[in-house]
Amino acid sequence: MLLVLGTAGCSGAGSDSDPTAGTSSAGGAAGSETTASETAGSGTATEPAPPGPPVVSGGPCPYLDETYVEETVGQRMARVETLTVEGQPAPDCAFYRPDETAAVSVDLTPYPDPVAAQNAALALVTTTATPITDLGDYGGVLVSPGRTLLAVTTGPLLVVVSTNQESSLQARELASAVLAALPPA
Repeated sequence: MLLVLGTAGCSGAGSDSDPTAGTSSAGGAAGSETTASETAGSGTATEPAPPGPPVVSGGPCPYLDETYVEETVGQRMARVETLTVEGQPAPDCAFYRPDETAAVSVDLTPYPDPVAAQNAALALVTTTATPITDLGDYGGVLVSPGRTLLAVTTGPLLVVVSTNQESSLQARELASAVLAALPPA
């Protein structure tokens, strides 16, 4: 049985809220301020445990090389931030252009089970997204003006890649690299 969670009021568009407050997201590239934690709802058994306080630091992303990201998206990166949250399996990463706008972000969120992770992926990309069946276990990609959001699962882990481009090709390449670098579930 597939449970679909409601997402009313969670679009994040035009929001001035702090995108790192209460989430494991590194700030959401290309205007994305809604994370799986926010979209999944509150008080349900399928929601991940509340994250600890985030620790942001400069430095390399453990599963995406800065040069690979630059070559994949065709943009120069000025800096990389990692966001570590206690209790999360791996840090989130954000790659910033020289003008300080986020070009790429990668957000990893663990869920209690694979179905909960799949529901969160569906909630993020909505039912209008293009399904992804060849990366991870389940997912979708949503291309919208000025950004692409790809959400896939591997076991109980939700992997979200956001880019500041209107192309799913780059997001798929980056997500494939992230999935390959993660330890087996």
